[in-house]
Amino acid sequence: MYIVFDLETNGIGNFRPIPTQTITQLAYIKFNNKGDIIHQDSHIVKGATQINNSIPEVKVTIDDINNKGIPLEEAILKFFSIIDDEDILFSHNTDFDKGLINQAIKGTDLYFPKNKLICTMKNSTNFCKLKKTGYASCYSGYKWPALHELASILNVNVNNTMLHDALYDCLITKECVLKGILLGVFLIN
Repeated sequence: MYIVFDLETNGIGNFRPIPTQTITQLAYIKFNNKGDIIHQDSHIVKGATQINNSIPEVKVTIDDINNKGIPLEEAILKFFSIIDDEDILFSHNTDFDKGLINQAIKGTDLYFPKNKLICTMKNSTNFCKLKKTGYASCYSGYKWPALHELASILNVNVNNTMLHDALYDCLITKECVLKGILLGVFLIN
């Protein structure tokens, strides 16, 4: 089985080298190699007291967090509970997503599962062949594709107004994973 997961944050804090933003949403989808969904869930997470409103893509509001949010550890436990030893995990920007989860569970008895973990962003860079722009253009190699760029190259339809909702991003990532596996972009063996 495969599992895609995604996080959304409040957009306040560091992105690299160790992400320190506050998680506002955790979503995940478990599916088989035909794309049949076995389990999916999305959790609004308590904890953020501010949201960076200068980022138009942010979908979760402070009202959502206060009225619908569950504790972060509870959301992470629910996510970890669907992961079986043989499952392969995927996320778009794994360093960020896994990094935030690891920061959240630091000092607890929880550990991120040791399953194979594939970053759809980094592992599709040479396939997408997007030119770097701006300051990054002085470095060799290609630009890491944003999710909508990878989806476009793989002919996965995207509603750009729905991006940055963790569950919607998981649905798009799932379709990219299925097509990417068939094209040899993501090696699962």
